[in-house]
This record gives sequence, structure tokens and C-alpha cells, in this order.
Amino acid sequence: MADPSANRRGVFLMLGAMACYVLNDACLKFTLAHHPHGQVLAVRGLFATAMVLVLARRAGMLPRWRQLLQPMVAVRSVLEVATAMASVAALSLTPLSIVTAIMMVSPLLIAVCAMALGWEAPQAGRIFATVTGLAGVLLIARPFSQASVANWGIVFSLACAAGLAARDLATRAMPPGVPSVLITLAATVASCAGGFALGLRETWQPLQPAQTLGLALAALCAALGNYALIAACRDVDLSVVAPFRYSILLWALLMGYLGWDETPDAASGIGIVLISAGGLLALRGSRSR
Repeated sequence: MADPSANRRGVFLMLGAMACYVLNDACLKFTLAHHPHGQVLAVRGLFATAMVLVLARRAGMLPRWRQLLQPMVAVRSVLEVATAMASVAALSLTPLSIVTAIMMVSPLLIAVCAMALGWEAPQAGRIFATVTGLAGVLLIARPFSQASVANWGIVFSLACAAGLAARDLATRAMPPGVPSVLITLAATVASCAGGFALGLRETWQPLQPAQTLGLALAALCAALGNYALIAACRDVDLSVVAPFRYSILLWALLMGYLGWDETPDAASGIGIVLISAGGLLALRGSRSR
């Protein structure tokens, strides 16, 4: 059992990590209102690549760049690009809290894949948690209701959740000798390149100082979020810290309300609660094994 002070530190770091992720998405959503998807991904990618390059250089990892030639690194990078494209498309079309809630289904999808691939034995608790989370998605999407908020934004949100799950599964299959910072660098460069590729079919607009600052802040928040998430999970009781990952939904609700006056309706609110419950049930099931 970890020291109580370490657990408290882990909880605060987890809360901070989730706040950083939401602020990253909010900055992207703000800029997407004025600029095309590819431009947003490309410019944020330039800032992010510069930051990760500095980290990799300070860690002395750049001379080991040949380790990025591993096939699984390429697979993970492609999944990163697809996930990033789906994410910006969803954020441009759908309320922030809805996108965030649907993306949080990805741990449940990972559990389903792990059981389907035989990596983990099927468990009733995991299956129930997954059904609960997917029921929440259906309540948000309401595909057969005229009052539905379901649109292409929901489709892209689901694609993003699936991409996150596939990316994390690819990370699990990564050779252990590849440094994490180099994997991050490959993913960042790939996402940036994907943005420039999208830009070939777009008409880019000049960025205002506030929008440039927003994309730089998005890159910084994503980097800080990744760092805080890793730090939050070290030398702590994960059973104490991990549930606070779902604080991202509260941050997203708050940011959506303050930034865009977004308020989920009753059905969407219940759906968000069900997705949270499904994720927490899955965490509880993994601890009890």
C-alpha cells in the first residue's frame, strides 16, 4: 500500500491531467470555429513536435532514433493520426462534454478487445460494465429519436474512441525497448504531417495572435497532461487514483458551459452518468481480480 501523501499527490496530478486534456480540446474547439481541420492539426503539431524534440534531446534519446523503425511504431502512429483527425472533426460539430463522454468509452472497448483476443478471461462484471457504458452512448446518440443530437459529430466521437482503444492496444504490443518519448515524438510528427496532408484540400486562413496562442496552449496542455498522467500513476495505489480519471467529464461540462454555454439535456446527462458508471465498474472489476 502506498503512502497516503503519495496517493494525495496522485489524485491531484490526475485531476490536473484531466483538466489539461479538456483545456487542450477547448483550445482546439475555439480555433476550429475559424480554421479548417488540417490547419489546426498542422500548427498544433508544429508546436507539439518542437516541445517533444526538446524533451527527447534533454533525455538523450535522439541518437536512438533507429528504434522508431519498428513496424508497431508505424502502426501506432497511423492510429494516432486517425484518432486526431476524428477528434478535431468531432469537436467542430458536437458539444465538448458529449465528445469527452463518448471518448471515455475507449477503456471499455479495450476490455472487450482483450477478452475477444483471449488476452483476458471473459468476466460477467466486465461485460456488464461495457453494456452499461454503451447504453450511455445510445442515450446520447438516440439514433431513432427525432430529438436526437446524433449527427456526424457523434460518429466521429465514436471513431475517436475506437481509435484510442486501438492505439492503446498497439502500445501494449510495442517492443519494450522503445523509449516512450520516441514513441510520442513519432506520433506527434505523424499527426502534424496528417494535418499538412489534409491541408492540400483546404483553404487555410491567416491565424490571429489569439488563435496562434490557443494552438500553442493546446500543445502545451497535451504535453503537461501526458506528463501529469504518467506521474499520477507512479508509486501510488491505482485503486485510489484511477477513478479520478473520470473527473474529465466534470471538467468538460464546466468548460463547455463557460466557453459555449453548452448544457446537456436530461437524456444526454443520464448517458454521461452511465458511461462514467461503466468505466468505474470496469476499474473495480480489474482491482478485484
